[in-house]
Amino acid sequence: MDAGAADRGAPSVVAALLPRMAEIGAAMVARCVTEIPAYGMLPASVLQGDLVANATAVFELFLTTVTEHRLPTEEELALPIAWGAERARDGLPLDAVLKLYPLAAREAWLLVSDEGTAELDGLVEPMIDFLAEVIPRVAAAYLREREDLDWEQREHRQNLAGRLLAGRPAWRVAERYGRALAERYDVMVFHLPPHPADTSTRATTDLFRAIQSALDTSPDVLTAFKGDGGVLLVPARDDGRARSRVAGLLTRIDAAACLRCTAGASTSMTHAGIPDAAAEAADVLALAENLHRPPDPYWLADLAIEYQLAQPSPARTALAAVLDPLEDHPHLIAALRSFVASGYNRGEAATALTIHRNTLTYRLGRVQILTGYDATQPADARRLAAAMTAYDIIRSSPDSR
Repeated sequence: MDAGAADRGAPSVVAALLPRMAEIGAAMVARCVTEIPAYGMLPASVLQGDLVANATAVFELFLTTVTEHRLPTEEELALPIAWGAERARDGLPLDAVLKLYPLAAREAWLLVSDEGTAELDGLVEPMIDFLAEVIPRVAAAYLREREDLDWEQREHRQNLAGRLLAGRPAWRVAERYGRALAERYDVMVFHLPPHPADTSTRATTDLFRAIQSALDTSPDVLTAFKGDGGVLLVPARDDGRARSRVAGLLTRIDAAACLRCTAGASTSMTHAGIPDAAAEAADVLALAENLHRPPDPYWLADLAIEYQLAQPSPARTALAAVLDPLEDHPHLIAALRSFVASGYNRGEAATALTIHRNTLTYRLGRVQILTGYDATQPADARRLAAAMTAYDIIRSSPDSR
């Protein structure tokens, strides 16, 4: 490295950049996610946690070495080297891993260009030297990790899942990979429950990797992670066991994650229909979550009435209005919801609410007085159950009123 070049302006520009590390790290990752499609297949926890933290740390390391007129030490390179191994475990191709570095450097350069050309000139040669030191070591770590993984098959499954979910042809790509595609797929969209606020990004990332490893044991299932969940393409068969297969996969995810997840499912009769099936499964999942259904896989048939009520209409508004008199009495709404959820069993509902059965009876009586409907009578009970569904849907999505 030409120390004289660094001396001409690097220290002053470094001092100006250090307070902006978080902004620059986030922008570097955002640019890479936009321009490298493979990163769109990673969970949100990896994109917003690990990648931003790593990009910020590596850029800060670069600025440190510039200030001190030296190359990074072996100890300092441990982070980007470990990062390369992690991306291998995530199933990213090597070209996507290595392309991130020049793209991120370019984005960082654009962000700091307002610091002045003369000052930035002092960073050009150090940046080239830094990348020349880091990139080969990251590649080596990646390749070492790949030797210990069934990496190629994982990458193929993710690539095929991405193509099918985007509505793109996949037969020829599958043939090139030496894989067979099913004619039809059951599509399962799952969400992980919200993580506690104090959950580290490392723990969240490890959670997704555990799920991925659990799904690797079903090589015919194509998997893509997105946001705080993922999409599974499960080969469909004419044996009437679609529900049990989807439920079994969700059970495997639950076991890997050590928690209960909710999923929506749908069947696509053709490859071209997979994007629509995924959209339907996502709608069913959102509906189940908005209605506070217990963790399980749900198909449209399971929530058909609720799905119809979810569509904006005067009827839905009128149904939800049935519960308007209870707006200032949340304990009465809770009593009605628990009574309906228990299948109109007073004992179970009272136990769920941790109240005495007589207290529940009193509250249901208050519901009758305020709404005019008796939850213990079949006809009124059906109307109140529908009203509760409309009420929950509207309040979970205020924009749909």
